[in-house]
Amino acid sequence: MTETSRYPGIRVMAHPRRRKQAEALLAELDAGARPPYAEGPHAEDRLPADDPLLVLDPDPDGPPSPLRTAAAAWAGPYGTASHRLVLQDDVLPAEGFLDLVAEAIGNRPHDPIAFYSNWNHWNGSAVRLAALSGAGWARAIPDEYAPSLAVALPRALAEQFTDYAKELLQGDTPPDDEALAAFLRGRDTALVIAVPNLVEHKGGDSLVGNDNQGPRLSPCFVDDAPGARRTGTGTLGALDFYPHFFKGHVYGLTPTGPGGRYVKSYWDESVQTLGIDPGRIRELARWEPIPAMLFRDLAGAGLQIHHATAAWTAAVLYGATLERLTAATGTAPADSRRPDPAVRARAVETIPLGGLAQVVGLPLLRRVMDPLRRLTEEGLNAGAELASAAAPLGTAP
Repeated sequence: MTETSRYPGIRVMAHPRRRKQAEALLAELDAGARPPYAEGPHAEDRLPADDPLLVLDPDPDGPPSPLRTAAAAWAGPYGTASHRLVLQDDVLPAEGFLDLVAEAIGNRPHDPIAFYSNWNHWNGSAVRLAALSGAGWARAIPDEYAPSLAVALPRALAEQFTDYAKELLQGDTPPDDEALAAFLRGRDTALVIAVPNLVEHKGGDSLVGNDNQGPRLSPCFVDDAPGARRTGTGTLGALDFYPHFFKGHVYGLTPTGPGGRYVKSYWDESVQTLGIDPGRIRELARWEPIPAMLFRDLAGAGLQIHHATAAWTAAVLYGATLERLTAATGTAPADSRRPDPAVRARAVETIPLGGLAQVVGLPLLRRVMDPLRRLTEEGLNAGAELASAAAPLGTAP
C-alpha cells in the first residue's frame, strides 16, 4: 500500500504574462521545502522536479477567467497527497510556509482551509476578531466570496470542485472565488481561515479589474507580527454581528436567516444587535477627553476628523463584539482572553489601515500610526465597556 503524504500537492495558477512571477514563487516554495521534505521519514515528499506545479491559463487569449485556470489547477493527478494546495501567483508566503501549511492540514484534515483574507472585506473582519480573541481559526462567512489566493482542499473536495468548475465553464463563468464559495455552500461545508494568515498579497496589476480596490492586504499576516506563534487552537464561529470598516465607512453585518446569509447596513442601524444605543457611541466620540485629544492631533497631522472618527467607531464595534464573545455562547475559544501579543498588535493596526487605505492612502496612515493605534485601543476599550451590560451575543442561525 502506498503511504499517503502528509504534505499537499501544490499548484501555482497564473496567466502566461505573469509566468516569471509564478516561477519565482515556485522557486521560493521549492527552496523552503528542502528542510522538511528532504529529511526524515517524509524525505520522498520533497517537491518532485517532474510534477507540473505551474498551471497556466489554458486559453490565455480568451476573456479573463480565473476559474478556467483554477479548474486546471484543482484537477488531478493527485499522487500520494491527501490534499491539494492552490496558490495564485501574486502571493508572498510566510517564512516556513510549507511547514505551517502541513501543520494546519494535520490539525484540520477534513476541512477546506484558506490561508489569506482581505483586510477590508467581510472575512477580514472574521479573521481580525479571531486574532483579537486568541483563536487560531476563523469560520469564513459563507455569504462572501472564498478568499482563494491560497486554499487547501482535501483530495475528495478538490476532485468535486474540479467537476463543478468545469460545469460552470460551459455557461456564464463566475470568478473562481465566488465559484468556490457557492460550491462549499451547496455542500454545507464551512471554509476555515488560518489565523494569523500565512500568505500576503503582493499587489501589482490585477488581471480581472480589481485595481480600483486599492491596497489588498491581510488583516493579520504572520510575518507582520514579529515573534508571533500560531498557538491558538480554537475556532471563531459564526456570529450575530461582524464590524465592517470599508472605504472610510463603518458598517455591521447581521444574519438574515438560516444558510449563512448576511446583510450589510450602516453601523448605527446594526449595532443595536449588540444592545448598544448608537447615540451613546456618538456622545463618547464628542465628549470623552482622550478621543477628542487624539482627533485633534490626527487632524493636525493631516488625517481629517471624520476619517479619524470612523476609525474610532469601527474600533468601538470591534471592542463591543469581543466583549460579547463569552464562553457561554460557544463562539469564542477557551483561550480567548490570551491572544498572542504580536498577532493582536497587528490586528489592532489593521482596523484603521484596512478601513482607510483606499480613501487616504497608506503613506499618510503610516505617518500617523502612533496616535491612530492609541485611538484604536481607546475605541476597543470603550466598546467593551458599552457592551458589558448588553444582552449576550449569540451564534448565527
